[in-house]
Amino acid sequence: MVEIMITSKELNSFKRDYFDLKKQRYQGHIIHDPGTTPEHRKLVTEVCEWAYKNKMIYFTRVYLKTGKIVDVLIPELVRPFIEVRASEEKKDKIYLDEYSDLIQFVDVSDPYRLL
Repeated sequence: MVEIMITSKELNSFKRDYFDLKKQRYQGHIIHDPGTTPEHRKLVTEVCEWAYKNKMIYFTRVYLKTGKIVDVLIPELVRPFIEVRASEEKKDKIYLDEYSDLIQFVDVSDPYRLL
């Protein structure tokens, strides 16, 4: 089991750096976009359950300063921005090009590991 702890100061700094602070995001809540597929919602939920089991802080549907939205954000990961893709909704790799070193794509049809 992973046990990485992030301090409140580090979390607040992370939020200031990346979050659109005008839009409220709730820590530890799973929020789904109504336009996504059941498979997409299931995998978002699985990712959040994994984070919860590993005592990690997570956010869903995070609005970034750039105006983009990330499915799941887990600040303690090496690549904290997690974008879930179902086969019928493949997003271009440039979706979050400005954060290419911080994002990982998780496909519904493929096995996944979180970094």
